[in-house]
Amino acid sequence: MSYPSDDGTTRYLKTELLERVAHELRGPAGVTLGALDELEHALGAAQVEQHRLLLAMARRGAKRVLRTAERLTRTAQLEAGHVFGRGAVTDLRGLVRDAVREAELVEGRSSVKLRLSLPDEPCLSEVDSGWWSVALAELVAQAVRCARQQVDVQVQLQDESVVVQVRDDRVAVVDAPSARFVPLDDRRDAALGWPLICDVARAHEARLSSETLHDKAGAVVGLCVKVELRKAS
Repeated sequence: MSYPSDDGTTRYLKTELLERVAHELRGPAGVTLGALDELEHALGAAQVEQHRLLLAMARRGAKRVLRTAERLTRTAQLEAGHVFGRGAVTDLRGLVRDAVREAELVEGRSSVKLRLSLPDEPCLSEVDSGWWSVALAELVAQAVRCARQQVDVQVQLQDESVVVQVRDDRVAVVDAPSARFVPLDDRRDAALGWPLICDVARAHEARLSSETLHDKAGAVVGLCVKVELRKAS
C-alpha cells in the first residue's frame, strides 16, 4: 500500500481540513444540546424523569460529537506546529477532577465504576492547562471505554513530581500507535487520542509510561498508565 508524500495536499488534509470538519461538527452538536435543554424545559419535571434515559443518551451522543471535534482541532494544531502556551502554575487536582467528570458524562457506563482519589494538599505543576485538560480527559475516557468494571484515577505527590495514575481492568491490551494517521485494523477508532497525550506529555517534559497488569496465571487483568510531571517549586 502506498501513501501520499507530505506535500501541500497532505498538509491541508492534516491541518486545515481537520479544522473545517471540526467546525462543521460543532454547529449541529451545539444546536442539538440547545434543543435538548429547551425540550426538557417544555416537558416539565415529571415527563423529563419519565424520559430521563433517552434524554441522557441524546445528550451523551451530542457531547461525543463535540469531543471528536475538539480532538480534530487539537490534532490539526499539533500537525501545524502549534507552540504550547506558556505554562502557569496549576493545581492538577482540578484538571483531573474535570477529566473524570467529562469521562463520566461522555463514556460512562452503569457497568463501570469510576473512582477518584485526590490528596488534600495542592498538586502544583507548571503546565498549559488547556492542553492538559484535553489530554487527561482523553486518558480517562480511554480507560472507561476499555474497562470491564473498574477504573481508578489517582493523583499523588512525590518529592519532585506530581503523579497521575489511571488504572483499569481491561482483559486485553493493544499497543496504541504514538504517531497519528497510522493505518489500523480497528475501524472503530481514529487513534488520535494516544498521540495527542504523548505530544502533550513530551512538550511538558513529563514522563508517560504504561504497564500491562497480569494475574498470577499470567492473564491480562488491566492496564496502568502513569503521567509524572515536575512539581512546581
